[in-house]
Amino acid sequence: MTVTKLPFHADHIGSLIRPGSVSEAQEKTNAGLISQEQLKEEQQRAIADVVKKQQDHGVHAICSGEFDRKYYFSGFFEKLEGFKEVSPVPWDLARLSAAPIAALKKAGKQYPMAAICDGKIRNPHSTYLENWKMLRDCVPKEQWSQCKFTMPPPCYFHLRLAPGKCYSKEVYSNDEEFFSDLAKAYQQEVKVLYSEGLRNLQIDDPTLAYFCSNDMLDGLRKDGEDTDKMFEMYLKAHNDGIANRADDMHVGLHVCRGNFSKSMHFSEGSYETIAEQFFKTLNYDTFYLEYDNPRSGGFEPLRHLPKHKNVVLGVVTTKEPELEDAALIKTRVKEAAEVIAKGQGRTAQEAMENIGISPQCGFASVAVGAEGMTEEKMFAKLKLVADVAKELWPDRP
Repeated sequence: MTVTKLPFHADHIGSLIRPGSVSEAQEKTNAGLISQEQLKEEQQRAIADVVKKQQDHGVHAICSGEFDRKYYFSGFFEKLEGFKEVSPVPWDLARLSAAPIAALKKAGKQYPMAAICDGKIRNPHSTYLENWKMLRDCVPKEQWSQCKFTMPPPCYFHLRLAPGKCYSKEVYSNDEEFFSDLAKAYQQEVKVLYSEGLRNLQIDDPTLAYFCSNDMLDGLRKDGEDTDKMFEMYLKAHNDGIANRADDMHVGLHVCRGNFSKSMHFSEGSYETIAEQFFKTLNYDTFYLEYDNPRSGGFEPLRHLPKHKNVVLGVVTTKEPELEDAALIKTRVKEAAEVIAKGQGRTAQEAMENIGISPQCGFASVAVGAEGMTEEKMFAKLKLVADVAKELWPDRP
């Protein structure tokens, strides 16, 4: 199998600090003071502005900042046929053993939104096409391939909702049937977005990293779950959702420990416990992994990365506004390259071609960024990523 090159050695995860005008428009829409169309107009203005700022700063990949959605996971499930939106989510519908739910309840916060399946899943019309066009139409056609679009994962609500609450048993008798139809909806979405010019798709899934957490695994087992089978099921759901894509459609997977409101996170633990199965089973081109602090563990799990896969190291944090040391970042990347090279039987220099760097998460995944983080500091972080990449990969940063 040939080695797939990264779109960019310097990248970012997708969500950017949201302008006050967009947040205000969202609040007015929630309150019924302005229409969805008026909200969309404000989002479009903000997206055009942040796209130009990314271009002016030499930032890749070009993203909408996720200004087009309320949360990073919004806009897909609840727009499919067969799903209904529940907001906020009553605790009796939530899986209290799931890492994000447990953390939110402990902090006295409400889980904001869920989509529950109460009918057969169908995707007759793209749920995200208009969102993609809001980004795509901000750049010339020849730059469409430089744009990245993000989507939530197929297992998102299955983990976060209480056992038996994700879908109606009158519609689907088991998880296999549910995920089979959901996979068809994902495949249809990817097909439509590809036909409209998308070439760089990223699935955002903190869910898989939660399986590194012993606390969550213990909780799931108390729920009666077989966690090994559950993890296998989720990996299959990912692969099925991106199956049959075009050869020139790059699809990446972003995995972190959660980066909710004001940098709250939901789990800790090295990737070691899931790494071999994770890397060797999933059919993604690139893995975007969190590596900004000790909660993520060391680089040793990267020895399982196959030769034909890429990894983007999230070595710059979005949780703190202070800039990292560029020399330390370069040292850490070279350490990772040595681990990958040894595992693959390649030289470190060869392994470097399949490594990139980025912030570890989005800057405002659920619309609220880290305390003290400003747009100026955000772009300083992104410039740091670009500058370090230019030194490490001078021919193709």
